[in-house]
Amino acid sequence: MAGTRRFELVEGSSSKFWEVTVADGSYTVTYGRIGTAGVSKTTESATAEADAEKLVREKLKKGYQEAGAAEANWRPPVHVGTEKHIERFLNYKVTGFNPDGEGEVDDYGRRELPALRDLDKLVFRVGVTYDDDPNAFVTRLDALLADPRVGDLRALVIGNWFADVCEDPPRELVARLLARGKELRSLEGLFVGDIIQEECEISWLHQMNYSDVLRALPQLREFWVRGGDGLRFLDLEHASLRTLTVQTGGLSKGAVQDIASARLPELQTLTLWFGSDNYGATSDVSDLAPILSGEQFPKLEHLGLQNSEDADAIAVAVAASPILGRLKGLDLSMGTLTDEGARALLAAPAVRGLRHLNLRYHYVSPEVVKQLKGLGIEVNTADRQEPDGDYMFAEVTE
Repeated sequence: MAGTRRFELVEGSSSKFWEVTVADGSYTVTYGRIGTAGVSKTTESATAEADAEKLVREKLKKGYQEAGAAEANWRPPVHVGTEKHIERFLNYKVTGFNPDGEGEVDDYGRRELPALRDLDKLVFRVGVTYDDDPNAFVTRLDALLADPRVGDLRALVIGNWFADVCEDPPRELVARLLARGKELRSLEGLFVGDIIQEECEISWLHQMNYSDVLRALPQLREFWVRGGDGLRFLDLEHASLRTLTVQTGGLSKGAVQDIASARLPELQTLTLWFGSDNYGATSDVSDLAPILSGEQFPKLEHLGLQNSEDADAIAVAVAASPILGRLKGLDLSMGTLTDEGARALLAAPAVRGLRHLNLRYHYVSPEVVKQLKGLGIEVNTADRQEPDGDYMFAEVTE
């Protein structure tokens, strides 16, 4: 083995690299968090090449992938809908948190734990049910934040913040995240709004401006939010965020413009659910121009412009955009895509450079679906819809 070999582990909350360089009579190992210079150690050895190969095998057994292999194994993000609570976040199992619990199973089948345990294996979910005490959410959240191990918490999922979660935005949550952000020094993932349809319709959820929350958590890599009413990202800037997922039944023009102008140099995955104008969707495709230019988010690999009643206009704009040639994944699912938008994609040469094209839930004719299947890339055209007279609907609106 000659030269330098680099291996990376990006799994759950881990983001580490390991390099080995072999020279005559020695090998040098460098390791650390991705994005840092790392720490190096040189070892003199008459069997340097064999020693280095042994170390490589050990790293591969631990899940490291050689640089380049991760590129080949890229997969699009897993779809998470509103039918059931999220079960895994940052590739960790989601488990309910209840400081007074004794290990019983909650209403959603999650085991409630009395304190923070197994932080290397679990993501904790804080939420309440309809029959909980009105102050139960704040009590549980405060107990979690008061735990001396909270600084090791990698990710947090927030469910119902009130028994009737449809009434108010999560003010208490935001206030505490702003006040205690420095203590959450290891938090890399946050999902606000793991609330399913039977608890509250997505368009009824009240949200807030989250720019200050993200600033208070500078190490955050992944942020999800569900619900569009009142949602904003005013003057958003974040140096570490890699994934932004916004699920709504109606995404406002202001929110779309906030995101399109955000300064997110490390963003790799962007998912937006637009919804219906009957439930607050007020943006149009022109608001996406900074994103589609390819200049706003230089590291973007996966773009989801989903759940839209203007899916054809979005498809036409994406097909003609500079960013298409850079993407690995494009997701236009859950919307009202017809032959018009599909044919625009078929006519764009850059589409054939995608790894994955998701058009699930659509109104495309069988003839054009067959053409899409012939693109030579992975295409999802499941769940074809039929118009209801003159009407077509996005999948998740109310």
